[in-house]
Amino acid sequence: MSFKRSFYKSVSTFAFYNYLSQGFEFLATIILSRLLMPEEYGFVAIIYIFAGFIRLFSNVGIGQSLVRSDYKYTFHKLLYSLSIYMGFALALILMLLAYPIAYFFGNMALVIPTMVISIKFIIDAGVYIPFAILSKELQFNQIGKIRLHTTGIQILITIILAWQGFSYWSLILPLIVTPVLQFIYLKKYVNIPLRLYGWRATKMTLKKIKSLMANLSLINLLTYWTENTDKVIVGKMYTQADMGIYHRAFKFIKLSLQLISGIFGTVLFPALKKLMERDGDVQKEYLDIIKVITLFTLPVVCILVLLPETLVLVLWGPAWINVAAFLPYIGMLLLFHVMINTCSSVFILFEKEKDLFLVNVANSFITIGLVIAGGFISMLHIVKFLALGYLFLTLPLYLYFGFYKAFGFRARAILRFFAPAMLMGFMLYLSVEFWGLESQIFFLLSFISFLIYELKASFLQSITFLRKLVFGQK
Repeated sequence: MSFKRSFYKSVSTFAFYNYLSQGFEFLATIILSRLLMPEEYGFVAIIYIFAGFIRLFSNVGIGQSLVRSDYKYTFHKLLYSLSIYMGFALALILMLLAYPIAYFFGNMALVIPTMVISIKFIIDAGVYIPFAILSKELQFNQIGKIRLHTTGIQILITIILAWQGFSYWSLILPLIVTPVLQFIYLKKYVNIPLRLYGWRATKMTLKKIKSLMANLSLINLLTYWTENTDKVIVGKMYTQADMGIYHRAFKFIKLSLQLISGIFGTVLFPALKKLMERDGDVQKEYLDIIKVITLFTLPVVCILVLLPETLVLVLWGPAWINVAAFLPYIGMLLLFHVMINTCSSVFILFEKEKDLFLVNVANSFITIGLVIAGGFISMLHIVKFLALGYLFLTLPLYLYFGFYKAFGFRARAILRFFAPAMLMGFMLYLSVEFWGLESQIFFLLSFISFLIYELKASFLQSITFLRKLVFGQK
């Protein structure tokens, strides 16, 4: 089977289950927005600024090492043991941070919920390696089924607890139940025992993956705080309700990345690894995938840019109408983001983790500076500055040091796609800021037409294959 056929088959399989899961989650937000207030979402969002940061280290380098390496069963068991040890260590760290977090935000009610959330790190550690094994084997059908079933149960528990008046606890407790259910399901597909090895074996395992783990740890450290500096500033400088509004606006980026580039990214690393082993044209295939990801993202961008007030009122009601002002800029930030969102996997594939770290250092200074500058004006200016900064600073940074230097792309191939895309992105920004609805529609349609033209035969071939796959044609 060709790379495109294999890749899009894996993508379509994983997408089917993931879209169902995300669709259920999105419908749940419509219900929960009428059962919970912005303050309650803001309360949990504050905890997850720090819990989410610590979570980055729970699987750092472990899953990637399993997929990238040629080691087999014994190595997998050693990685599993290491993952469990790290889960306990990270849970302890968050528990110890519970009081300082509450003190920093001046809300001691944060202490107990933060400690409860820390338990999730221990349970999550039991599912990382089994999921990585399925990913390495391209078993995305099983991964999708497991996540769909457990997501449905999590949503049901969340709605019941919110309906019964559990307030922010309805957003916390189901998060602990989900990995327990995933662990039970994974036992049916992955035959790997849960065994804790001693210090000597653990040290040997760390030695084998220390370079990748160290680089990814530093990268995650920079990336997370770069992406969450705005939330720290909003949580400190504005009200808890403002934090809930801001967090809900950015939820569109998170959801869209999960639905589109997240699905492609999950399949991309193991698929490109196999293509590289067959001496395939990784650069060409990767650039085509970026174009497809961008094209699939544009319908979401169109809705966010053209219909922000209608979207908010239909989904969440008038209590959340202040989110609408953010959505056009969120849409543009999303558009620029997806073009390079999958780059980290390609850096790792080419064993260029140090280059990825340096790029992230530079991007961190850029983003934090933009967030601080915007935060002193308004929350909306944070998003405006981030959109412009991503277009004119972050994208060129990744294109030069990533695509050109690390991945070996030719300058002509880079400029042919990204130069017109960046120009149309800037014109779209100007149309949102100054020119009005007609110009927004024009530039969005121009962007879509440009992408279809760029993909041409390869896109039509992919669509034909997906149609055959879905409808069972031969």
